[in-house]
Formats: sequence, C-alpha cells, structure tokens
Amino acid sequence: MKLIPEETLRETMRDVVEPYLQALCTKGMLKGELYYELFALPESKGTVVISHGFTESCVKFHELIYYLLQSGYDCAMVEHRGHANSKRMGREENVVHIASFGQYVEDFHDFVHGAVLPWAKKGPMYLYGHSMGGCIAARYLEEYPGEFDKAVLNAPMLGLQTGGLPEWAAIALCNMQIAFKRADRRLFFQADFDPHAAFEKDCATSRARFDFYHALRLDDPKLQTAAASYSWAKESILAGRKARADAGKIQIPLLLLQADNDTLVSYEAQEEFIKRVKSGRLVRIADSKHEIYRSENAVLEKYWDLLLSFLG
Repeated sequence: MKLIPEETLRETMRDVVEPYLQALCTKGMLKGELYYELFALPESKGTVVISHGFTESCVKFHELIYYLLQSGYDCAMVEHRGHANSKRMGREENVVHIASFGQYVEDFHDFVHGAVLPWAKKGPMYLYGHSMGGCIAARYLEEYPGEFDKAVLNAPMLGLQTGGLPEWAAIALCNMQIAFKRADRRLFFQADFDPHAAFEKDCATSRARFDFYHALRLDDPKLQTAAASYSWAKESILAGRKARADAGKIQIPLLLLQADNDTLVSYEAQEEFIKRVKSGRLVRIADSKHEIYRSENAVLEKYWDLLLSFLG
C-alpha cells in the first residue's frame, strides 16, 4: 500500500481521494440522529467498522478509510452523538456532552445492527477504535461478544491523564458541577475552538495532515467541537474503569497501539487493560503522538504494515 506523499497531501485528498470515496459512499442518518458513511468495494476481504475519538468526524478519517479500501476492506463509520453531523446533546454547540457513556455503546450497537450488518458482505468483521472511540469499542466488545472477529484499539481512552489530579477528585469536581445543574457546561480549563491552533500543540506529528484537517474545520462549524462537559468527563472516567475491569470478557484477537508521546490518555490504564485480554497484544509506536494515524509517513509506513498484517 502506497501512502500519499505529505508534500502533495492537500491536493491529492481534494483531487483523488475525495472523488474516489464519494463514488463508493452511501450516507445516512440513523434514527434521524446519527450520521454515518458506508464505503463498499465490488469485492472485499472483510469490513472494518470505525469508532472515532473525542471531537472527531468521518471526514477526519477519510485518508485512513482510503488506505483500508485500497487494501481491500469495506469501511463503515458513524459520527458519535454530539459530534459533527450527529445530534448535539447539550446547550453549547461546540461542547461534547453525554449523560451516560453507555449511550455511546447503545448507539454503536444500533449502528452495527441497523446499518452495517444489513449492508455488509459475508466475511470477517473488524473493529477499529481511536481514543474515546477506543473506549466505546472496548465496552462494546465486552457487552456484545461474538460480533467482531478482530479489533484494533488506537491510543484508546481507557484512562484519562488528569494532570496529577486523582480520578476520585476529578469525579468529585464533576459531581459538584452536576449538582449545580451544570452537567452540560464546558470543563473550566477547556477552551473554545481556536482558529489559530498551533501545530506544535496538536496530537498529530504530520504538519500536512494537521493543516489539511484544520482548514476543513475552519470552513465547517459542525467540525468545531472543542471541549467536554462535566458529565462527559465523569462518564468517561467511569467508562475507562469499567472497560479495564471487564477486559477479560474480550475473547477475540485485539491489537492495542500505544502512542510514544501521548499527553491525553493513561499508559497505565492501557497496560492494565491489555493484560486482562486473553488474546491481546500491545505495541508502542515510536515517534508518535496521540493521533498515531496522523503521523508522518516514516512512522505511518510501519504503522500500516503492522495494522494490515494483524487484519490479514
């Protein structure tokens, strides 16, 4: 599989990748609330279902989807509740809010059974979850065994880095705000979408990939979610705990890809989780940040060799 050269990434995405994807894409709204995209080849090796991370969108994964299609896999992806084109749950348009993390898991179940399985060809089913979507994927595998053949968790949010604040203290802070009817308000230390965001502070190591998606966000307010609510933070901490505690329920082969320089999620939580997965394997990706899939090409070449070898 050939990666897009970073020096021509914007032009190639615009002139080659997007027309190719749109020719294969079926778009829909599940129950009028959850936006999704399905990408089907005439023949495929299987189907990869993607669960994205916090404040992300389908279009952010179009390059990854393109590579999977080029490698022979159909792809399916839903935008989680409160993100991009899906229904918002709070009072502030760019704050991601959820009353219960279990809602993400049930939404994903509705997507798999309501859109993916009726559409997918016979063949293996694979689950790819990044960050928050990795926690959703882990909880899904624990709650609904037997639906996927293999899973990849990319820098999964199985525990948050809370800046030295113990989890119990972070939960207590959120509970206090929830008690004052501020459950859907933004966390006090998080900011609005920054049109002048610095690449150096981003979770990608590829400048070209950062510039490309940031330009899309500037043009589309629906892509400008940037902060979490107090309820989201509390529910995410509790979901990570539950995912770690129930990891032994996962019986399928699972590959956990850990970023070398991750400032958002907990290494210790990932390692605790993978030790309990019977057929689990953890690989740390050198010279990467949280969004490993948006690394520089020198890192992505090894990343994709590993990923495709695992799927194949």
